This record gives sequence, C-alpha cells and structure tokens, in this order.
Amino acid sequence: MTIMFHLQTSGTPRELGKAHGRRLKAKICQLLDHYRHGFRDGTGGWRKDLDPESRRAFSLKRSEMIEHIYPEACEEIDGIATGSGLPYEDIWELNLIYELTDHHPACSVYGFQDCNGHSLLGKSDDLEALELGSNVLTCSEPKGVLKSLNMHFSGTIWTTCAVNEAGLAYGMTGLRAQHQNPKGIPALFLVHLLVSRCETAVEVEHLCSEYQISTNGVSLLIGDATGDLMVLEKHTTGQATRRPGPRGAALWQTNHCCDANLREDEDRNSPTHQNSLDREANIVNLDGLVPRTLKGLMDLYRTHDAPGGLCQHGAGGLHTDTAIIMDPTEREMWVTEGYPCETEFVKRSISVR
Repeated sequence: MTIMFHLQTSGTPRELGKAHGRRLKAKICQLLDHYRHGFRDGTGGWRKDLDPESRRAFSLKRSEMIEHIYPEACEEIDGIATGSGLPYEDIWELNLIYELTDHHPACSVYGFQDCNGHSLLGKSDDLEALELGSNVLTCSEPKGVLKSLNMHFSGTIWTTCAVNEAGLAYGMTGLRAQHQNPKGIPALFLVHLLVSRCETAVEVEHLCSEYQISTNGVSLLIGDATGDLMVLEKHTTGQATRRPGPRGAALWQTNHCCDANLREDEDRNSPTHQNSLDREANIVNLDGLVPRTLKGLMDLYRTHDAPGGLCQHGAGGLHTDTAIIMDPTEREMWVTEGYPCETEFVKRSISVR
C-alpha cells in the first residue's frame, strides 16, 4: 500500500506553501531526482535544452511571466521553496514538468446524479511506479478565500481534485496537445485557482474562459451543491462543456479530447493514448451496470477489465495511486491510499483530516 501525506494548512499563499515544503522536502527531492534522470541523453550528457542552465533559465522566465497573470501561484511556490530549503528555480522546475518534458498524464473521471439529485463524482489518479505515494491530501484554509479539502502532488500547487466549503467539487484528467501557447499558464495552475474562487459549476466555466493555458490541457468533472454536473475540456485552442442527459445519466472522461474542435490539436502519439481509449471503452461497456450510488461508484474504480481497467496495476506503465469519490452536497470525499481494489475508501471532510 502506498502512503499518502496529510496536511492542514492556513494563511497566505506563501504560508500555505511553507507548510507544504517543510513537510515534503524528502519527497520533493526524490521526485526531482527521478525527473532529472529522464533528462539525460544516455551518454552522460543532457537532452537538448534540458541541461541545468537551460532548465533554470526556462523556469525563471516562466515564473516572471506567470507572476503577471497569477501572482498568488508564484507566492505559494516561493513558500514551498522556503519551507523545503530548496532553490526557488528547482520548485518551479517541478511545477513546470509538463512543459519541460513529454510526461504523460493518466486519470479517469466518472460521475452522475443519484436518486436524490445529488452529484457524485469519481476520480482515479494514475502514476508511474516511482511516483507512487506522492499525493498530498490537504485541508486548506487560505486567507480571505474558500476553505477546501484538496489533493495535491508533492512539491507542486497542482490541485487534482477538491471539495470546497461552498459545495463545489471537481476532479481532473490530463489532455495532451501538439502545440504550446506562450501566453498561457499551466493547466494545473488554473485548476488550482478554481477551488478558492468558485462556488458553482457555472462559475468554474466562466472563470476558465478568462484564461489561456500554455501546454497540454485538462478536463474537469465538476459538480456542485445544487446538483449541477458538467465536464469542461480546457485545451490550448479553447474550451468546451457538456452535461448529462436525463437524471441518472453519467458523464466521464479519460485522457483524450471528446470535443471535435479541440481534438484537432490533440497529441495522439502519446504513449498513454491507447490506454486512454481502452479505459473509455471499458467505461462505456460498464456504464449501464453501475448503480447510481456511492457504493456503485466505488466499485467501478475497483474494476480490472482488460484492456481498460480503471484500477491499473502497471498497464502502459501506469499504477492507480488513489481513487477519490466526492459528494459536493455533503462537502465530503472518500479516498483510498493505494490501489482501490486493495484498500478501503475512507471518508474525509473539510474540517476533519
């Protein structure tokens, strides 16, 4: 079973970051070593533009640009650096790993309204073997904005899923793109912003429309306390939304674009592209068999149907580090610490770790 970190943080963005950095220094160093090993060219040198000086220059340039758009992100990353005692540019390098490399995200989201009209959202988080145990479940009380229970990746401000005190919940999956947009911010920075600013799914849609993202993309399964449910795809070329049909109809997404217009810039050569298609096909096959209940959603994330099981044990190099079920009406999550087929879902709330 993998280990998940647990944090309780409060204060300014810098104070949130400092608490994160102090607790997770060893894991941050481990992740930096892992990714930097991948920067090597196999002959003792560095791959093109991935030598230490090039990475440092890139990280500093991007941080200066992002500071004009999202200064709170820069403050929090500075706090992580201060708390961990690691160089500022190293923490930025980790936060920008999707821009520096061809790292490939893989997750699955699935959700529906239950018989009471409450939205239930599920998400898996699929990682490389050496990344397992890097998730951080944080009860966060930022100064002046919404309190939340959220999942981060160690050393970063990425918020991969969250429930906030207003009753907004979301889980993300990554999307690959062929081109970069130098005027945008990283998709996972935008996702981080939403939990502290938005109270409803409609507000998320509007706020996302105000930002451009720099590379790759993200899909969000979003639900709120009113019962609203949507998938929002945000890509370098724009965004699109879709909602379910009749009550009880489900929404889902893996790691490829569903909107035809966004699909034009999708990177279909990603090593995880076929894995994503397999997971989607499996969800389509299982959809009619999934009870619209909390247990039904939990059981879906324990499936191993091959190909395309949602609980992954190495397929395509991916392992399911955790599965999360979110109930925005109750402001709660149920979380596994490790493969969902082997560990229990444990209820977590905003006020209790």
